[in-house]
Formats: sequence, structure tokens, C-alpha cells
Amino acid sequence: MPELPEVETIRRGLLKYLPGRKIAGIEIKCPKLLINCSAADLERSLSGQSYADLDRLGKILIIKCERHSLLVRLGMTGQLTFRDPELPDHNEFKIHPVTGLQRNESQYSPDKHTHIIIAHEDGTSLCYRDIRKFGRWYLYANGDLDASPELKSLGPDPFRCDYTLENLREALRRTSRAVKTALLDQSIICGLGNIYADEVLFAAKIQPLRPADSLSDEELERIYSAVKPILQSSIDNRGTTFSDYRDADGNKGENVSSLKVYGRGGKNCLHCGETLNKASVGGRTSTWCPKCQH
Repeated sequence: MPELPEVETIRRGLLKYLPGRKIAGIEIKCPKLLINCSAADLERSLSGQSYADLDRLGKILIIKCERHSLLVRLGMTGQLTFRDPELPDHNEFKIHPVTGLQRNESQYSPDKHTHIIIAHEDGTSLCYRDIRKFGRWYLYANGDLDASPELKSLGPDPFRCDYTLENLREALRRTSRAVKTALLDQSIICGLGNIYADEVLFAAKIQPLRPADSLSDEELERIYSAVKPILQSSIDNRGTTFSDYRDADGNKGENVSSLKVYGRGGKNCLHCGETLNKASVGGRTSTWCPKCQH
């Protein structure tokens, strides 16, 4: 699932293309992706508007137009890419055993999994592709955006000023859940998902099953200090691709080789050589080193 670094990479990629472009029309093939509006409402509201800016809070992409904004959750397999008809498409696919057809690289023409196409007056388009259809789109007038339930329910974003050690300490001290489960709670800190929660806890040398309210001040500070550098490193690598994630140009992220524990259960710890544990924590597969993490 795309987490903060993947959504930020997409945001930065789309910033090259969208601002100033005018929306000509919208084709919606899967209306269930629209949560608080109908397909007709979306097209009526956005047609004729130009993109103004793109923002992000946690794992939510915010596409701002002149009068309305879109909030986009990519879900498990969502891909949001820019398509220029003057550039060649690369429509070669390989079969992935879980998620089906996966594109090899770069721009592609819409297929049966492309459920929303925002057409622009200059012939380009913004294409949303989602094999599992777990993505969610929300439409808000710009004046109502900050009060939207989707944004108001989120905790501090690691790249905003409300992400502080004090706020994190207070939130984690209020729960006895496993610290891995707490870090996945978007009301505590927004943007972390399964990949980066595992990586943060490894960097902080903390076992994911530890109750959050049992952590010492020093351990909490280690978690706090690990979050932003790990996320920034992934952003620098354009995100992590295992199967579906693509950036705005349709390319894979390159962060997989930087992961220390996620997806490596049963392999040797890169730090001490111990076999990495793998188990379900709060319903999510977690990986950790029994020697390095306590």
C-alpha cells in the first residue's frame, strides 16, 4: 500500500504537469470509488477548472483546483499517473501472482483497471488505475477542505510543525496497544504504514509487540528521531515498489534495496546476522530482529 513517501513522490511528480492545466471532462468507470459525491457531481464541479496546487497530509493526496479540491486515498493498488498522448505508451505486462497484470515501466494507455480519467483541454490526462478498487476519492469545496473528516481525523504529519516529541510521547503513553499497532494509527502519526513502521522500530531498536505505554523516554525519543529520516530516505529513492506502486510517470520506486527488515522475515539481520522474526501484530505482518530489538 502506498505510504507517505510514495504519495509524496506522486505529488512531486504531478507538480511538474498539473498546475495551470484546465480540466475538460471526467470519465468515471467505477463510481464506487467516489465517496461523498456522484460521478455527475464530480464532473460538474471540476470541468472548466484549472489545477492550482497539490498538497499531501499523511497518505492522502490533495489535488487543489480553483474552487474545489480532490482528496485521493490510493488504497492497496492505486496508481495515479499523467498521460501525454504525444509520448509513446509502454503496454507490455507481466503476470503478478497476487494482483494480476503489472505494467513493466513508464506511461501506459488506459486499460480495464483504469477507472477514472480526468481529461485536460490540451489532450493530456490524469489516469487513476486500481486493480483491487480499494482507493477512495472525495470532493470538497476549497472552503470546506480543512474541516473535512478525512483530514481532521489525522494526527501529526512527520513533515509538519505539529510533529513533535512531546505530541508523540503523549499519544503513545495513552495506549497499551503494541507499539507497532499504535504507529499504524493515523490519528497518532499520519503517513506510516506497514513498511515504514517496521523500519522505524528496527532503527529505534524496539520490538514491535512492546506495549506503547511501556516505552521509556529514551525509547520514545529514538522512535521520534527515526521517523523523518527513514521517510525522507525513501522519498529520495522515489518510494518503495514491490508490485503495484508507480510514480506519476509510471516508474517504479527504488527504495526496496534500502529496507532493513520489512519483507525479510526468515532472512539474516543485516546488522547482527540473527534470523529475523516474522509474525502478525495487530493483523499486519511484522518483521523484527530478536537480538537488535527489545
